[in-house]
Amino acid sequence: MFTRQTLPVVASLVLAASTQAESFHAEPVALDAHRYAARAIEAVPQLAYNPTAVLVRFEEGATEVYKQTIRSMVGDGGFRVVESDLGIELVNVKISVHKAIEVLSPWVQYAERDWVVRKSLTPNDPNFALLWGMNNTGQTVNADPGVAGADINAPEAWNTYTGDANFKIAIIDTGTQYTHPDLAANIWTNPGEIAGNGLDDDLNGYVDDVRGWDFFSIDNNPDDTDGHGTHTAGTVGAVGNNGVGVTGVNWNCKLIPLRFLGPTGGFTSDAVLAVNYCRTNNIKVSNNSWGGGGFTQSLFDAINNSKTVGHLFVAAAGNSNINMEVSQQYPGGYNLDNIICVASTTNDDLRSSFSNYGSVSVDIGAPGSTILSTYIGSAYAYLSGTSMACPHVAGGAALVYAQNPAWTYTQVRDRILTTRRAVASLATTVATGGVMDLAAAIGTAPGGNTAPTVTITAPVANQTITTGSAITFAGTANDVQDGVLTASLVWTSSLIGQIGTGATFTTTALTVGTHTVTARATDLGGLQGSATRTITVQNPAVPVAPSNFAAARLSAGVARLTWRDRSTNETGFEIERQQQSGTTWINTTYTLTAANATATNITAGVGVFRFRIRARNGSAASAWSAYRTVTL
Repeated sequence: MFTRQTLPVVASLVLAASTQAESFHAEPVALDAHRYAARAIEAVPQLAYNPTAVLVRFEEGATEVYKQTIRSMVGDGGFRVVESDLGIELVNVKISVHKAIEVLSPWVQYAERDWVVRKSLTPNDPNFALLWGMNNTGQTVNADPGVAGADINAPEAWNTYTGDANFKIAIIDTGTQYTHPDLAANIWTNPGEIAGNGLDDDLNGYVDDVRGWDFFSIDNNPDDTDGHGTHTAGTVGAVGNNGVGVTGVNWNCKLIPLRFLGPTGGFTSDAVLAVNYCRTNNIKVSNNSWGGGGFTQSLFDAINNSKTVGHLFVAAAGNSNINMEVSQQYPGGYNLDNIICVASTTNDDLRSSFSNYGSVSVDIGAPGSTILSTYIGSAYAYLSGTSMACPHVAGGAALVYAQNPAWTYTQVRDRILTTRRAVASLATTVATGGVMDLAAAIGTAPGGNTAPTVTITAPVANQTITTGSAITFAGTANDVQDGVLTASLVWTSSLIGQIGTGATFTTTALTVGTHTVTARATDLGGLQGSATRTITVQNPAVPVAPSNFAAARLSAGVARLTWRDRSTNETGFEIERQQQSGTTWINTTYTLTAANATATNITAGVGVFRFRIRARNGSAASAWSAYRTVTL
């Protein structure tokens, strides 16, 4: 039974790291589950989705028996009809929501979270109006008037999701003022360390790394004396809606300060150590607002190795106004698929005059000119640079990752890049031609995420075939946000499950019966599109038995068999041969001949033999003829 006493337990589970797994039991009556979910929103204001149920759309024609079987796979069978014409239901679940979606997806048209939606959400942080990069209304910021809409559409995203309080984000920089009143609540505390005991409790090679590490000074105090790292940290994850200062892209997260830059720079070796710290501590996203020096294989290898834990390395493009296709800059220019390289834009959607660019090497733009954020001394400051653009994207990647904990780094990266907002000034200067659109990446902007469109081009509808016949299936899948998804099509039969994948395949494995074959594609946001074909498989018609069957000796050990073909649909003839041994017939063998044949020679050996024949068509066969005996 759901009670108010269970709400704190659910609240902690809903906010748990990386899984948002729920553990509760839904009431058999769907309305009880809904009432509980409503109370859960009251208890957990940042609740992202209904923890008691998932939205399901059944395939057209699904029977009630089928539906109830599917409902019972994930819960107690309780459900509410949401849209009867479309077959959409809210189905109770007794397992985690993400697991329920995984279980249901192969059997329904789609299964998805019952997201919590809210009235337009603007944080109460007093300086939010100055954060044009988050929400540009055309306001004047630091004496510079902007253009409405030249932003990352943050409030539209926050209407749905504001972050996971346990999602870890590394700030690899000059350190972070972890006592800053707008950052302190979002600073990571290492659960594996006992503060101040002088021991490496979690055996990761760092003693008392309670809140990160200082690789430059080689100690456990990654505080910031410069301001740069604190500024980037604020854009990534200053506490949101706390009535203090500014807000980060993530209102809720865990920032991990990793200092490797001193007053005048740092060493590549320390950067490698910081990246490796991310890998060994399973940190999924890092912000890297730094660069310089040439190509180094060690840093390349470290970033590449961090993919083993799904790490995304978000890097600033640099501030030299150079084309990175002509003069490469690092680390943003490393050719690795877990790097997002970020250019800077202004509050009127122009590329910042200082920003590096590159139609291949630079992935996306983000606000970087005149950005207000947290600063050392518990203060706030305006700074400009690709260093300020980078944390917008790092924060966005972290928000997408936290929202979709089962995703790979490639899915998160692709989601950020494919949902960008096109900007004319970046059309030929960055690979995606646009600025990060947080609302579209989270899937909440109008038209921000739509399900793929799936089309089946073969076979024709309502085709009938016989068992064992080859049949070819072909289709396409296209998505507005994610492009062509045809290669990822999954084909299933209502009778035998999955039968193939990809754009086209041929099978002879369909069993007798009427198959509803579904081609389904899933986009990077988890939405599914599908199309169906109905195929009927029949046993072949029984062929007419041959007549006038005769057997004669052709030569020593060789029999000549003849018959009249009376069938029009046989695929061949089956001949049975037996040898006489005393009063019994032994050594039964069978020979197959081609369709439309009327004679064959069989080498049997010396002795008395008998033969008979029948016509075959797949699993169907005519009656046997009478035996014909011959001495060879």
